[in-house]
Amino acid sequence: MSSVAEAQQALAQIHASRAQLARVAHCPPARHLAFAALEAGLVASPAAAPYQLVALVPLVLGLVLIVRWDRQRLGMFINGYRRGRTRRVIAAFLPVLGALYGASVYFVFAKQEIWPSLLLAAVMFGIATYMSIVWQRVFVRELEDGL
Repeated sequence: MSSVAEAQQALAQIHASRAQLARVAHCPPARHLAFAALEAGLVASPAAAPYQLVALVPLVLGLVLIVRWDRQRLGMFINGYRRGRTRRVIAAFLPVLGALYGASVYFVFAKQEIWPSLLLAAVMFGIATYMSIVWQRVFVRELEDGL
């Protein structure tokens, strides 16, 4: 087989893999909600002071379970911080997460009030659900555009 034919065959296999991944990359709603629950839990975690580190244990366990779930569903875990257009989605999301977490810390430690942290966590749940859906759409579009 010539090197041109081998290159064309390799390129065809790459396109086929991308097309297959684009077809299966659509997460069930529960996957978006699981991600949102982790992010909301992070924002709410200052409310558990002085046991905030203990409150993070279920979040780490949840992350491990999501990674396992994705590997069973897709055969791999796709890192949200990957290179490409999805990184812009993360770049828009992280400052919001940081601001809500910072506000949660402020209300718990400076104002000695827990309820604002819980309210901020509910807001984060909605935002994180939306951003997870947006991330998935951008990822699938990126795969499809590469075909």
